Amino acid sequence: MEVKIYNYPYNSKIGDYITSFVSQKRNAGYPYNSSARILRVFDEMLIDNFPNETTITKEMIDFWIAYKPKEHPNGLLRRMTPIRQLSIYIKHFDDNCYVVPGHIPNKQIKYDHYIYAKEELIAFFNVVDNLKPSIYSPYKTYIAPVIFRLFFLCGMRHSEVIRLEKDDIYDDYKCLRIKESKSWKERKIYLSDELSGMLKEYDEIISLLEPNRNFFFPSCICDGPISNTTVSTWFKEISKEAFKDIPLKGSKRVIHSFRHTYATERLTRWIEDDIDVNTMYPYFSRYLGHSDYADTDYYIKLVSSFYPEMNKRMNKVNEEILPEVLDYEKE
Repeated sequence: MEVKIYNYPYNSKIGDYITSFVSQKRNAGYPYNSSARILRVFDEMLIDNFPNETTITKEMIDFWIAYKPKEHPNGLLRRMTPIRQLSIYIKHFDDNCYVVPGHIPNKQIKYDHYIYAKEELIAFFNVVDNLKPSIYSPYKTYIAPVIFRLFFLCGMRHSEVIRLEKDDIYDDYKCLRIKESKSWKERKIYLSDELSGMLKEYDEIISLLEPNRNFFFPSCICDGPISNTTVSTWFKEISKEAFKDIPLKGSKRVIHSFRHTYATERLTRWIEDDIDVNTMYPYFSRYLGHSDYADTDYYIKLVSSFYPEMNKRMNKVNEEILPEVLDYEKE
């Protein structure tokens, strides 16, 4: 199934450039939905504040940077990236176009990744499986036990789980399809019998409440999927109860930590079982939805960092894995 493409109108004086630029990205195989939305906001800003400008100017970019004065650096980076790409594109046609510098913001904040200990996972899912019904979140007791297990047991990204549609789960709940991932490549994930059974039981219940839903995890207030904010709020509430007697060991616990825990646990288990990680590496990278092997190699380093006793064995993996991955990439 193809990823849904959202087409936005661009009506500023540089709207034709934006439309052509977005089309070029999509012709190259990228849905480009998130960036297209950012460009839509940029276009509306131009209509309101620079109605007569026919190319990108420094004043325009300065205004765009100040658009959200208290914005997190990573948020600014997300807003600036498509604008910089657009400016480079327009420069090919208009020498007067101001090319946005690549150092805005000056520094992207990188977070230290947290790996959950066994006692933390037991405590977390014990709370999840014993949630009480809430008039504010009537579907929480049905959705939370399933959605958080997909984060941990499958290593899925937050956005991938939330965007799952009903027909993305198939083969009697044994397989799910991820269409709109970070790398924009469709992939499949096969589920264990136990997790498959949980999805089937959940689907039977939620179908009675939302018989016409399109998304596997529906919102209770609109026709769309459950929101990021709702799931994040649940995570904070559950974590507060689950970890009240468990001190934090390291950086901040976040939902994405389930994905890091999954990846490091999988690699560690392969190494302990003397499974050739070098052979499994390309498949593992595809499973995680990585478009670049450097992203997967990060987990190799995490295993060494969080499990010091694995260092000697990990050094051998590091030495062997990178050359073969590079050869594989050329094929």
